[in-house]
Amino acid sequence: MTNHLIGVPNGFFDVMSLAGIIIFSITSVSAVLSSIFIKKDNLLYLGTQVILLALFLRASAHWTYPAWFSELFDGVEQQIQFVMALLLLAIAYTFDMGLKVLVWEGRHLFAHDERSVPPLLVAAARVIIYLFALLMILQFVFDKPITALAALSGALAVIIGLSAQATLGEIFAGIALALSRPFHIGDWVKIGNLDEGRVIDMTWRMVKLETRDRIVLCIPNRSAADQTVQNYSQPNRAVRIRDMISFPQSENPMVMQQLLAQAIADTPSILSDPAPSVRYRGASRYNIRFYIDDYKNKDSATEDVWKSIIDHIHVDISAPQPHRG
Repeated sequence: MTNHLIGVPNGFFDVMSLAGIIIFSITSVSAVLSSIFIKKDNLLYLGTQVILLALFLRASAHWTYPAWFSELFDGVEQQIQFVMALLLLAIAYTFDMGLKVLVWEGRHLFAHDERSVPPLLVAAARVIIYLFALLMILQFVFDKPITALAALSGALAVIIGLSAQATLGEIFAGIALALSRPFHIGDWVKIGNLDEGRVIDMTWRMVKLETRDRIVLCIPNRSAADQTVQNYSQPNRAVRIRDMISFPQSENPMVMQQLLAQAIADTPSILSDPAPSVRYRGASRYNIRFYIDDYKNKDSATEDVWKSIIDHIHVDISAPQPHRG
């Protein structure tokens, strides 16, 4: 006959579960203290520790009930219900804190922390998370019918969704832009048929561009997400500029190509690598292409190129003034 004390862990897995309960009880308490006195970000860590603690309590219910919880619960089944409810709440809490740290604070989706998250989105997300956890507890832990409550919750969700459809659409479009990252703050972009501009701000509702005329364009996130985006600053800041030059009289194309190429190469603000190029297009028209290191310098760099071309023409040949053609 085996000598066995009821309520005392006597097997390998029972001893391991006891070690897990002790470890995750200590880490949960330390996470609470750390969150209060040191770092608020440890709230996410706290959720994961409580989840693990609940799992070990569930696995060891057969011996923890007679050893520790017989005075608190009327049977082991009631203890299991409590532990499972704790587990589902801990999962909901961890998901809530994960959204807070990874999304709402903006430190992982965005390169800067300056954007303000709409309180409507935060509140709606938290209500949905904990309401879903409550429904799960009632249905699967306490075996209570939730048909009426689920229908009421669905009706409220539909009402909220319809009343805030435009706002929520902009918010989710903003999240899509943040995840896909077609541009960043400071990039020069062209969105759809709008004027090109520098991205100066990205909020949960709109993207703000400052054009070369110092006009700020406020573009709704859904519009920015649905249109073609041309980014002149990514994946690197070197960008090619194209222009067309024509002459009123025919000149030797080979001579003009060499002259134009030399004029562009002698422009200090133009990159030498990738090298500029000149293509003859007939009827004394030449397509010039050159690279600059920052798209914001497009106008000044193009002006420098034209000045250099005029200087070289005056020195090398007596051709009339060139013009865009």
